[in-house]
Amino acid sequence: MSENYAYPLEPEWKIEEITTVVALYTAVETAYLNGIDRQLFLQQYHEFKQIVKSKAEEKQLTKKFLQSSGFDIYVAVKAAQTSNAKRIGPLNK
Repeated sequence: MSENYAYPLEPEWKIEEITTVVALYTAVETAYLNGIDRQLFLQQYHEFKQIVKSKAEEKQLTKKFLQSSGFDIYVAVKAAQTSNAKRIGPLNK
C-alpha cells in the first residue's frame, strides 16, 4: 500500500455524493488503523449505499479501493454487521 493513493470516485457524482463516499473510505481506514464506533461506521455505510445502490458498482469500488489502499471495505462492513461490540477494529489487513 502506498501512503498516497487516490480514492475511487465517479465523475458524474455531485460534491455531496463525493463527500459521502469519501466519508466511508475514511471510516474504513479508521476501522483498520485505530478502530471505530460500530454505529457510526454502519451509518457511514448506509449513507454510502444511498449513492452506490447497485451491488455491481459497490463491488467495483471496493476492488479499486482495496487495490489502491490495501483496505477492504467488505471486511470492515462484515465486521460491523456481525459484531455486537460498541467498536470494531483495529482490523487486520
